[in-house]
Amino acid sequence: MTRDSNPGERTRLAGLSRLRGRFWRLRDRRIRVKLAVILALPVLAVVVLTGVGVVTTNAGAERADDARRMVAVGGAGAELVALLQRERATAALVAASPTGSAALADYRRLVTATDSGIERFRAALAAAEPGGAAAVLVRRIEQQLNDLPQLRLQVQGDQSALASVVIFRYRAVIADLVSYRETLSQLGVDVQTATNLRANAALTQAIESLGLMQVAVIRAIDPARQTAPPLTPALQQEIVGSDTGFDEAFLDFRNLAPAQWQAELNSRVGGTAVVDAERLQGIATRLLPGSSVDLDGANVGTWSAAIGTRMDLLHAVEQTFDRQLLRDVTNERDEARNEALTIGGAVGLLLLVMLAIGWWVTRSLSRSLHRLRTGAEAVATERLPSMVEELGAENVDEHTIRRLEAEAAEPIEVEGADEVGQVASAFNSVSAAAVRIAGEQAVLRASVSGIFVSVSRRLQRRADVMMLSLDGLERDEQDPERLRKLFDLDHVATLIRRLIANLQVLAGGRAGRPTPTPVSLPDLLRAAGSEVDDYQRVELADVDGGVRITRDAAEELVHLLAELIDNAAKFSPPEKPVVVEGRHVGDRLHLQIRDSGIGMREAELNAARDRIANPRRIDQRTTQQMGLPVVGAIAERLGITVDFRSVPEEGTRVDLTVPSTLFVLGAGAREAPTEEILLPVDGKRTVPAPAKKAPTAPRSKPPQWPPAQPAPTMSPVSVVDSLESVEPVIFEEMRRSWAFPEGEGESTAEGAAPVGTGWQEAARAAEAVRSATVEEKTRSGLPVRDPGKRVIPPPDLSVQPQAPMKRKPEDVRRQMSAFQSGLGAAGRRTNLVLVEEN
Repeated sequence: MTRDSNPGERTRLAGLSRLRGRFWRLRDRRIRVKLAVILALPVLAVVVLTGVGVVTTNAGAERADDARRMVAVGGAGAELVALLQRERATAALVAASPTGSAALADYRRLVTATDSGIERFRAALAAAEPGGAAAVLVRRIEQQLNDLPQLRLQVQGDQSALASVVIFRYRAVIADLVSYRETLSQLGVDVQTATNLRANAALTQAIESLGLMQVAVIRAIDPARQTAPPLTPALQQEIVGSDTGFDEAFLDFRNLAPAQWQAELNSRVGGTAVVDAERLQGIATRLLPGSSVDLDGANVGTWSAAIGTRMDLLHAVEQTFDRQLLRDVTNERDEARNEALTIGGAVGLLLLVMLAIGWWVTRSLSRSLHRLRTGAEAVATERLPSMVEELGAENVDEHTIRRLEAEAAEPIEVEGADEVGQVASAFNSVSAAAVRIAGEQAVLRASVSGIFVSVSRRLQRRADVMMLSLDGLERDEQDPERLRKLFDLDHVATLIRRLIANLQVLAGGRAGRPTPTPVSLPDLLRAAGSEVDDYQRVELADVDGGVRITRDAAEELVHLLAELIDNAAKFSPPEKPVVVEGRHVGDRLHLQIRDSGIGMREAELNAARDRIANPRRIDQRTTQQMGLPVVGAIAERLGITVDFRSVPEEGTRVDLTVPSTLFVLGAGAREAPTEEILLPVDGKRTVPAPAKKAPTAPRSKPPQWPPAQPAPTMSPVSVVDSLESVEPVIFEEMRRSWAFPEGEGESTAEGAAPVGTGWQEAARAAEAVRSATVEEKTRSGLPVRDPGKRVIPPPDLSVQPQAPMKRKPEDVRRQMSAFQSGLGAAGRRTNLVLVEEN
């Protein structure tokens, strides 16, 4: 689609279009009209969902019909259970009767009634389609019912088979019928109906428990014998178990059945017969094993009739509940069918109309909203973030800022004059204003950063000139007190230079220039420690001398470490040291700064990590504490990981992980001086010449320090006339102080061995041992010791001790000046570049 590049022509065509189609074009309507139309969409959704509900309701109606059939099977099963229980009790009486004629006639009569019940059960089962666990039970019930005629023949022909087989087989088929009734609650009917089904199944189980007690007592009485037999433990346990099962099942019924069911049960199951049955039941449950079975004078017939009467009353109530449940399930099915038929017609009629209207509204509104959403997402996720990212880069000029503003402020094109178009126009205005403000802020930040960089560079040049002047004053100063003050001023100037470097880093610049050569890790750590106020407290612990920091990273890493060391020194006791370690681990360099302060709380640790992670965030706290933002900016630029760990009252540890791109590995750690230290001769000390080694690459100087003056080389055996011919350096002074502590070397105490040439004799003896040829060895391969061969000759006591060396004040001043010059050079590290200001 092509657009006219002339805005006026485009506006005129849009006005004509609105005039021609103002009554039909939906995108020209007010938003309230569209909202009214949009309300039809939920209606359509309801209709669609209702249609789905109709299908679901119809399916529910089918399930309810299946449930109705299954409940009908359960009702027929309950009727069959009652018939089988009567038949079982009569079979027990047949076996217990001496003659069995009357009981046998009753048994045959009940068999005929039971067969009619089986036919009704099978007819109900044929109309249903059980599934799952119910199907398994139904198949097992069918098999047991098919085997029932053979069982009846045993009862009528072989009475001895009752105790071992007959009662158990009757009990098995009745138990399966009861289990089938318990599965009816899982048919998917409503909750109340399912609860009622469970209650009725519990009532059936209670009746079966009562029937089991009836048969157990009949077997225990055994009237076929002349005397009443003692009650066996097995029968006593069966009686008690049946009574317990009755109580538990009846309690379940009470808990599950509705109030009207319980009221009906109480009203129908009562009277004298029930009271007599309960009395006999209580007597039977109190019988003890081995005791004579005495039911208060009642015989087998009386017991069976009493319990049977109570069971018949319970079965009558049970059948009433079954009919009520069948009506409830049938009503659920009919309601579901009627609901499906009623809703289906209405939904079908409204569906086509709603689909047409919904399609029309959705097409118009979604197209405009889609354009607006796409444009807004592009501005929010692509244009503005890209602009902010490019504006955040260093050295962004004004031309680049204007170009980014034009790209980010490109308006979103949305056709139509409705509310969506108005929102798009307003969004374009807001976007343009936001882009313009962001550009102005970027210009302002660039200007401020440029001012800071310019001012910091000028201050740096002034500081360089000042420090150069201080070096000259220190070199020519003769007064020790003035020299000390000059040293203090020199250190203050070094601290000022560090603050100037902070301004450069926060303004987007660098903390220094690349060094001429890589810098060894010990030199770098010493240089960082010399830039803090309490540099005397900085201690180097385990430092890998074989690591050299690259030229580009040395200056900034020194500044980063100086800020962290200064922070550790400020927040720790003045008498405690600040320990710095540096070790090469794998392809990383691990640095650690430890102090012994009070530590940091969790909130302070999180705040410090946040300042490190967001170094570009400039706020009031940054102006007050710029150390951590400076550390974060340098760490972000160099790829260094900084983390804080703290234990209350034990101090804080700062861990730095330097990537492998910022350092190289040398031949090994720089070793301490190993030259021999010569003792005083004629009141003066000799300075040994360094041992000659194979030519190696020149040792790198500390980053951009002033070139050091080479130390004069002297022979170890020569004696200098005066120390004035030697330019003392810090290492020589430290070596002398370590080799000759106070009271040693400078003078010889009375009675002590005088200082002579014993050390030369020791050296010759050691050399003789190294160069000697082993002539004789032991059986284990070790050389045979020659006693006295390696003894160092005793000193000549006739030699008088040398007079103590006297140190001149000028020598002391010169040495202290050299020491402070070394520290000052470590703090400055920047080649002096004088640039004439405009």
